[in-house]
Amino acid sequence: MRERATTRFVPTRPVAVAIESQPRGTAYGVIADISEGGACLWTEAPLAVGQRLQLALRFPLAPHPVAAEGRVVWADGPPSVSSPRCGLQWAADTLEVRARLRQLIAASV
Repeated sequence: MRERATTRFVPTRPVAVAIESQPRGTAYGVIADISEGGACLWTEAPLAVGQRLQLALRFPLAPHPVAAEGRVVWADGPPSVSSPRCGLQWAADTLEVRARLRQLIAASV
């Protein structure tokens, strides 16, 4: 197993996610763990490895959702299984978003 480049944190309060790039409309999920590099997401949306996503993350202490782009790098099973878990990697060009995520993660753990 590959070692992570950044430390992941389990939020003490739920971080809700709206997945905006679904062909079937907006889907929703919850972050299981998160870091500056990516996140583990629980969702019933059928997501495929390699799929790029536009996300809106709602942190408990943030007044507005944080927009982020990510790519699915692993998934726990076929898309037909309900509540699959998948791993997201934040897009490399989101340095501003990563700085905001760093602040919100620190406030959420």
